[in-house]
Amino acid sequence: MKSVFHTATQRAALVVTFGVALAGSGLVAQASAAPAPQADGLTNAQVNRELDKLAKQLAVASDDDPELRKTIHGAVKKRFDGDENALLSTLVAKPNFTARVAGPGKSKDAIAKAAEKIPRLQVAVPRGFDSWDPATYAPLVAYFPQGVDDTKVKTLTAYDAAGNTVTLDAQVAPKRPVIVVGLNERTDEEGELLKQTTTSLATAKTSQTNLAVNAVEAAAARTAYSVDIRIVHLIKDKEPWALGDAEISMKARSRGCSGVEFLGTDWSNLNNDDDWWAPGGVKNMGKTTCDVVFYWWEDDGGAFDFSLSFNGFGLGVKMDNDDDMIGGKQLGYASFKGGGTDQWMKVDDWDALHMWVE
Repeated sequence: MKSVFHTATQRAALVVTFGVALAGSGLVAQASAAPAPQADGLTNAQVNRELDKLAKQLAVASDDDPELRKTIHGAVKKRFDGDENALLSTLVAKPNFTARVAGPGKSKDAIAKAAEKIPRLQVAVPRGFDSWDPATYAPLVAYFPQGVDDTKVKTLTAYDAAGNTVTLDAQVAPKRPVIVVGLNERTDEEGELLKQTTTSLATAKTSQTNLAVNAVEAAAARTAYSVDIRIVHLIKDKEPWALGDAEISMKARSRGCSGVEFLGTDWSNLNNDDDWWAPGGVKNMGKTTCDVVFYWWEDDGGAFDFSLSFNGFGLGVKMDNDDDMIGGKQLGYASFKGGGTDQWMKVDDWDALHMWVE
């Protein structure tokens, strides 16, 4: 399969390499604010205590209760957001779930209250779900903490059937299934699914603040070139195994004219390291008579804390402090003229994503 993409390289007009490093990239966070609290006012420490408690309860309760494990398996199998997870609120609605998790003679109210207080709270099996037989195997149960840089977390706390602490590698997936509790990245603060978006507005208005009049007029006089993506190679997904599949997003915007105003948050097959996206044609983002800025990120959900700019140019994207920046690049107008000599542009210190455009 890779040989096909190497052949495509020769046909592509341009390859741009994006990655982790932002130094010198021109990406600037504007109107930066302190991390927003949870929708219900809980701090990260309070959320983490709830996650830790639930993980331990699930580990102990599910050990000798195959019916409880089957309930979790059945809810996760529905993949309500496309990933192997289920909201705790969905599980709480199942008959006897809270009573089973709480244990004999213990109050089940705390579990229901946790689902109510934290609507995004989920139970997931991010690796090895298809090989998990809930009738015979009780997995460890871990939790993924809030308020941390998920790309730098080294270990996760998990619990075994006796409630003992087990330390797991946060960056290397375990060989056997593990249940992970945490916050869902594909829902809003109320637990409602976010819409996946792919929009291309060819006539969208782009701000021309601080642009010289002659530059605007020159852009208007040019031929409008089509801006197309042919292939994307996700080298590093920026998502630890415990958080499931990555949520890859991209914004493209004309700089100095109207034309390209593209937002894509639905990239099929771009979920994990070394995934490829190839539409069997092109994905058109509109036409432009000026340069175009591209920006890619891995969306970790949560509140919108700041707006992103590129060398002083607003991208019209609201970001969260927890989102992982993959990279950005401004491509010259001539890059999209098509039919000319192929150009190779390379940013040596970016290595997380390759994109072929013309």
